Amino acid sequence: MSAIKWMAAILICGALAVHAPRAEAQTSRPDDEITKLTEHVYLFRHQFHQSAFIVTNQGVIITDPISREAAEWLKPELKKLTDHPVRYVVYSHDHADHITGGQTFADTATFISHWAARKAIANGSRSDTPLPDLTFTDKMFIDLGGQHVELIYTGKNHSDNSLVVLVPQDRLLFAVDFIPVETVAYRTMRSDYPDDWIESLKQVEQLDFDVLVPGHGKIGKKEHARQFRRYLEDLRAAVQSALTARMGLEEAKQRIRLPQYEAWQRYDDWFPENVEGMYRYLSERQKAAP
Repeated sequence: MSAIKWMAAILICGALAVHAPRAEAQTSRPDDEITKLTEHVYLFRHQFHQSAFIVTNQGVIITDPISREAAEWLKPELKKLTDHPVRYVVYSHDHADHITGGQTFADTATFISHWAARKAIANGSRSDTPLPDLTFTDKMFIDLGGQHVELIYTGKNHSDNSLVVLVPQDRLLFAVDFIPVETVAYRTMRSDYPDDWIESLKQVEQLDFDVLVPGHGKIGKKEHARQFRRYLEDLRAAVQSALTARMGLEEAKQRIRLPQYEAWQRYDDWFPENVEGMYRYLSERQKAAP
């Protein structure tokens, strides 16, 4: 376990938009917007992705830069809020759709990630994504400007290197891609680890927080972590029953339904793909078993 001095970022619900048009004048949502959440914490949204940053009298800390386009929009906006530079950039995990664009802040920032994310980034070809300068294995405590933040690794889930950012003073957790709020899993879960994911969510449920901020979609609460864990468990059980009954993939995709989740976002189009992903995963695990 490592520790460094830092102050962290992230979001809370319900807030003031500081760079959005007045609601009555909007015909569509802007591609980029900043929302002030607390005295020091801001939410940054770029299209369908979200990250956060904290402005302190010792510098700015941001989470995922998202993309080069997003980062280049954000950098001059930060200068409107503070004269202090970006001191830290925290990567939530190694996936390019969240961490590309970090080079925009490389003139002043130190980059942080889980150690396995650094390895994955180093093995890729991402010229606009600086390698992390600081990494950790299980947990890292960061303090800056009177704020305390915990970076925590809860195991494999949507990736093998996702960290969560816990902000104890705000009872808030920032988690990217593996705890969607009332939304099914992304498509066929091709990069995921379903059994580990369930165990990871159980670890998250042991953390002390009230507000859950994901990297996409609406803000939730701790209960949503439990709900999504139950969704994965129900999906796994239904697909395992289909496999036991020697049901083929296409038949399983047509017949398996979890009606208790039909109101969740993307159920109609992504749920059959979730079935496919879980079917593939359980089939491969069954073949590998001695």
